[in-house]
Amino acid sequence: MHRAVRSLARTLALTVALALPAGGVAQTLVIASGAQPDTLDPQATSATSAFQIAKSIYDTLVEVARDGTIQPLLAESWTVDEAGTTWTFTLNEATFHDGTPFDATDVVASLTRIADPDVSPKADEFEAIDAVVAVDARTVRLELSRPAPALLASLASGWGAMLPSEKLEAGHDFGTDPVGTGAFRLDTWVRDGYVRLEANPDYFAGAPAIDAAEIRFVTDAAVQAQGLLAGDFHVIADPATADLPTLETNPDVELVREPSGTVLVTSINTRRPYLEDPRVRRALNLAVDADTVLEVAYGGGTPTGTFMEPGSPWLPADVEPYGYDPERARALLDEAGVPDDLTLDMALPQPYEVHVQAGQIVQDMLGDVGIDVDIRVVEWGVWLGEVYGGPRDFDLTVIGHTGKLDPTGRLGGYGDPDATYTGWDDPEAATLLAEAAQVSDRATREALYADVLTRLHDDPPFVYFGASNRSYAQRTDVNGFWITPLLDSFDLRSVTLD
Repeated sequence: MHRAVRSLARTLALTVALALPAGGVAQTLVIASGAQPDTLDPQATSATSAFQIAKSIYDTLVEVARDGTIQPLLAESWTVDEAGTTWTFTLNEATFHDGTPFDATDVVASLTRIADPDVSPKADEFEAIDAVVAVDARTVRLELSRPAPALLASLASGWGAMLPSEKLEAGHDFGTDPVGTGAFRLDTWVRDGYVRLEANPDYFAGAPAIDAAEIRFVTDAAVQAQGLLAGDFHVIADPATADLPTLETNPDVELVREPSGTVLVTSINTRRPYLEDPRVRRALNLAVDADTVLEVAYGGGTPTGTFMEPGSPWLPADVEPYGYDPERARALLDEAGVPDDLTLDMALPQPYEVHVQAGQIVQDMLGDVGIDVDIRVVEWGVWLGEVYGGPRDFDLTVIGHTGKLDPTGRLGGYGDPDATYTGWDDPEAATLLAEAAQVSDRATREALYADVLTRLHDDPPFVYFGASNRSYAQRTDVNGFWITPLLDSFDLRSVTLD
């Protein structure tokens, strides 16, 4: 099966050439963001905050376009054989920031590294690859043990970044000294402060129109909004719900609202006493008014009844949101023998005020059905290391799971209690997901994922809120800034400042 694809380089080069500022005035884009990266090694993280910056530093073989389709980037074109087990990529000519040319050897080294579970939390997405063969400098062949329809989505995601083989062999620290082929290179990273990126004049698809970008880490949403209104920031990535009306009516600001692929949830640690009982987890869903949480904490959105965003073609039509029924919730808690003095620990991520506010609303609503909740707000690094990873030290937490280009990216690992932070145990779901990950037929995949998503509704490891509308705000003199669909990364390549 052959897939012809058009060259991204030509398109971006034309866009940038038309957008160059008159007179060559130096331009720096300043973005305020609530969360900072845990590392700048894109293969060693699962944090959206890391990929938001890594998108500018590193390139992937393919990437997601504005319309959600997957298009070429470092790969000029690719073919897949009829069996779906031999993928051949023809590479564009590009250069790493250290001056070394990008070639097939780098693809071999990068994909070999990301398939190592000791390096990457996304290693399982590449396990179908048996071999990566450098046919010649500009051609790479992937030999798969089985069809893997989700592999292209993984290659387009931030963790599919290409790194220089020479530095990989030397044990280079990409976490603090990133080296990619991207449109920008790292100038400075001050932890808890900012990241400064400088434009790469030798970018293979054409140099960016701006000279630099600074991403400043500002955890206080009010300070973000004030800085945008004062002109200190050009873009704020995650405005607080309470600030949206002010931003929307200011003539110097453009408020951008877009559909979001992020599923907002209260995650439940199903390993904990009482929380291992599906009746209790269903009761928690019934005790929480998802519409109110979405409206008050997130500025509105659409509820969902399972671990998939509303509007997704993979969402089963017959899976409905739980609805708000505190009386039924109390009955289920009584049936499960939950004591009147049950107190749950809720760990909330400090840089995300919307999640903290949502957690406070959930605390009140669970209190109404007799469950006390103790809230502790933790730093983002602690949340990543101790809640999402490591010891999984929590009963409840509130977070948003960003969109994925393929359901395997979101659902992979669920059903295996050791593979996810919720500890959800459903061997049948794990078997269904393993089958769905290697079936090429779309209808068959839809049926398999529908079964898993129904199980995630009936035996929920989350309290499901739904998907919010994604909002970001920018000064009206900013042109060409956008955030990638589902992956929520910043694309700065075509940004200009009037």
